[in-house]
Amino acid sequence: MSTSDQRLTGTAVVPLLYKPEEVAVQLRISRTKVYALLRSGDLRSVKIDGCRRIPVAALFEYVAHLEGRAA
Repeated sequence: MSTSDQRLTGTAVVPLLYKPEEVAVQLRISRTKVYALLRSGDLRSVKIDGCRRIPVAALFEYVAHLEGRAA
C-alpha cells in the first residue's frame, strides 16, 4: 500500500520489524542496551541480508517477561 493509498483509506502501516535504533526509542533505552539485550538473548531478532531487525512480537515478549519478573 502506497503512502497516497494510506491517506485515502486512513489506515496506518504498523512495522513488523524494527531497527535496533527504533527499538531503543520504543523502550526508552540506549542503543547500546538494545545490542546487549540482543547478545544476551533476552531480545529476539532476525537478520535480513546482514541487517539486524527485531520483530514487533519480540518487543511484546520482552516487556511481558519484564512484567513477569516484577510481579
